[in-house]
Amino acid sequence: MRPKPRKKLVAFMDLMECNGLYNFLLVLTCGLILLAIGVDLFGFGLVVSVACDLNITVTQKGILTSLPYVGILLVSYIWGYVSDTRGRKFSLIVSVQAAFVLSCLASFSTNWWFLGLMKFFSVCFSCAANSATYTLVGESCIKRVRSKYMLLMTCLLILSPGIGAVLSYPTLFLDFKMEIPFLGINFTPWRLLIIVLAIPLGIGGAAICFFYESPKFLINCGRNDEAIQVLKSIHAINNRGTKDSLQITSIYLEDAVATKQRSLCRAMFELGAPLFRPPMLWRTIQLFFIVAVVYFTNNSLLVWLPYIMNKVRLSLNRNSTAAGDICSLISVKPAPVAMNGTSLSVNATAVTPDVCLGYIEDNVVITLFMSQCVYALLNFVISYLMKWRRIVLLTILTVSTLSGVLLNLMPEPVSSVFLLMVFTCTNLGMGILASYFVDMYPTSCRGMVSCLSIMVGRTSTFVGINVVGNFVFYHCHVTFYMWSLLVLSSVIAAWFLPPDKPLKS
Repeated sequence: MRPKPRKKLVAFMDLMECNGLYNFLLVLTCGLILLAIGVDLFGFGLVVSVACDLNITVTQKGILTSLPYVGILLVSYIWGYVSDTRGRKFSLIVSVQAAFVLSCLASFSTNWWFLGLMKFFSVCFSCAANSATYTLVGESCIKRVRSKYMLLMTCLLILSPGIGAVLSYPTLFLDFKMEIPFLGINFTPWRLLIIVLAIPLGIGGAAICFFYESPKFLINCGRNDEAIQVLKSIHAINNRGTKDSLQITSIYLEDAVATKQRSLCRAMFELGAPLFRPPMLWRTIQLFFIVAVVYFTNNSLLVWLPYIMNKVRLSLNRNSTAAGDICSLISVKPAPVAMNGTSLSVNATAVTPDVCLGYIEDNVVITLFMSQCVYALLNFVISYLMKWRRIVLLTILTVSTLSGVLLNLMPEPVSSVFLLMVFTCTNLGMGILASYFVDMYPTSCRGMVSCLSIMVGRTSTFVGINVVGNFVFYHCHVTFYMWSLLVLSSVIAAWFLPPDKPLKS
């Protein structure tokens, strides 16, 4: 039996019980955009390591690798404002298409600073999609499948480093050199790689144009006529093949917030201020702290993974019967010195990116791809466990904590390397946290809080790359013990999240 329309709001809720082709295609497109920005961001680290003709020094590589995260820090708040005032779809179209163009321009860089500048501006645009995708899907799908869809999108985001490595491997083994006289450069495989990594951005930016703006956003802005047309269009697509049409004339939103004419700075302040006032203050601090730990643990270690794997491989090549945990293999030790003062062996620091090879090692590609495939599969499984998302998040963070402690205690390197990869499993919590931001905040500031969460996450990544990465090679055991303690603190914070099922009074 069809529910009887009692109020105008009920008609809107009845429509949102519909889930069909439109929602599936929207999730697929937004997932592609997340995959694209991940491939473009993480793949840039591989590009920097193989751009031999730019003669990039070790210090310059560190600057280039960190620049994208600086861009995210500077503009995330602005994109939150744009998303909450101009729309989720508008933010995605502008940001993704601009990022694609700027990434392609980076392939014609004549020096390292122009490469960094183009990538900086590219990420300043693409970072908007990291939160706008989740918000658009969350506001266009019913609550029953919302969290599941977000986890499925996160599967693609988790896959992005592995996909970037797979795309890079064959591209860099091409052998060609095309001279561009007016720029004074040769177009070589690493320049083609930048375009290859940016192609998913172009596809995603074009595909999102065929979808509608979030109906909840339109209602919140007072554009009810547009919202009704969007709802009718979504209903028609999801119920294709039937003659039933949606019969509504007006709708309203319970958590709608009236907007006033005000200056840009004042509007941005008033949009974000409620997040840091009671009753949202405690929840915002709690979720932002967990986000910071999740990104700090996964993303920063992912950047250093190629160098760690190179040091492990070098140590094992020197001594195939090497014993001990991973720290005993990657810790920097002074090279043995002969009586005449000359070095007898290659210093352990030689495996840092001092020499440009122009290609990617097989072990780096295999490790990245396999580990990200496993995490994507686990994330897919988690999407069916969203009824217990708090328990799942606690389990993920606890497993990461135990792995960080145990990898220091392993008697041989293989199990220690395995535990190192398990330690990065905090990325499985990204989609769960995104669902909390959509469910626990009103429509008026949902885009802002999502963008700020990305800014917090990338800030922690920046710190992790430039601080923890340096300590790992010199104080490995202490670093992982302290790191595990940090992840444990996020377990305590997650313990106080709302229960998965409301407690009976």
